[in-house]
Amino acid sequence: MWHRVKDLWAHNRIAFLAFVAILGLTGFFGVRTVSQSIYWADPARQNQALAEWMTPRYVARSYAVPPEVVKAAWGLDPDSPLRRASLETIAAEIGLSLTEMESRVTQAAAAWHQARGHD
Repeated sequence: MWHRVKDLWAHNRIAFLAFVAILGLTGFFGVRTVSQSIYWADPARQNQALAEWMTPRYVARSYAVPPEVVKAAWGLDPDSPLRRASLETIAAEIGLSLTEMESRVTQAAAAWHQARGHD
């Protein structure tokens, strides 16, 4: 087997490097996909109580809703992208407590799921 690798390296270096790069990227994204699937499938990660360290994207994933639902619940601009700012920062900007933010996102998520016939 090693003689084939050496032969590829000697005669088809660019193709060999491209193959190795693609193989590495496939492995990286495969492991990432599996780890994310395992993480978000854990019931402890679903509908979590809000914490200051969370981001809006994390909240949207935890409540299994599109980011627009979270933005609308908090009165954020629906056309703006989700920022990586913590909920602590966003709460200070919009003048809501984490408890109020959680109440709003819980209601919005329940309404969104009910409108789509989810549990």
